[in-house]
Amino acid sequence: MTEALTAIADAQAMPAGGEQQQEAVNASEAPAAELENDSEVVEGDESDEDGEQQPVEPELVDVEYEGKVHKLPPELKDALLRTADYTRKTQEVAEQRKAIEAQKAEVDRAYQTSQEVIEARAIIHNVDSQLKQYEGVNWQQLENEDPMAAMSHWRQFQQLKEQRGKVAQYLDKTQAEMSEQLAQETDKRLRETRAFAEKEIPGWTPDVDVKIVSFAEKDLGFTREQLRNSLSPAVYKTLHLAMIGAEAIKRTTTPPKQQQQATQPLTKLTARANPPNAGLDDRLPQDEWLKRRNAQLAKKG
Repeated sequence: MTEALTAIADAQAMPAGGEQQQEAVNASEAPAAELENDSEVVEGDESDEDGEQQPVEPELVDVEYEGKVHKLPPELKDALLRTADYTRKTQEVAEQRKAIEAQKAEVDRAYQTSQEVIEARAIIHNVDSQLKQYEGVNWQQLENEDPMAAMSHWRQFQQLKEQRGKVAQYLDKTQAEMSEQLAQETDKRLRETRAFAEKEIPGWTPDVDVKIVSFAEKDLGFTREQLRNSLSPAVYKTLHLAMIGAEAIKRTTTPPKQQQQATQPLTKLTARANPPNAGLDDRLPQDEWLKRRNAQLAKKG
């Protein structure tokens, strides 16, 4: 009743045009109140019905792997990238090995198919066919039967043998020159690789070199001959990075060893192993100690 009378008094005291001003004020304040209500509703959405704050989902990051983008927790990003880098380095090593083997095969084919070598091999094949006709000839009997024919065949036989010897010598010399050239190129490559490793590989030592070679043989399938024929600064660096990547992946995927709990000594066993003396002993219970003390006093009395 009092509130109603107060409202009537305020209305009578309001000047002309006051109602319009009051309505304008109310209208201007309405949006602010609505915004407050909206904000309260939005804030309420972050809590559940009991008013408890919902747990925030971990932020995911985009990681590209094999042409696809995956959303992963940040802690898995580095592991995935190390795996991808190790895979890429391994593929590069395999491709380089194939390239070296293809180059060596091309050199071998070049030797075998060069025009001079082809002609020389054809001559040897022809000469061997003619020499085969003289196998099993009894030269003494032929000379007795026809001395002139025997002399002619003997001379031709010797000429064929001489011709074959010269052609074979040419082929052996060509092969030796190519082998020597290949050996020099291999030694040069190995020296360049050693100098590169000593200068560019951090912490390189001969022991590190042994580990890299062992990794290439056991994990990547290289043979010792393939390594010798394919090693170069670029290949060596790739092998080193691949080994580091493999070790990092192994550390990531290997669970830590659980520490074994120390075995606690058994008090009862210790007590049995070291029993109290027959006389007084501080380790005795109080009742037993008094009992033995009284027995001693009784004996003395």
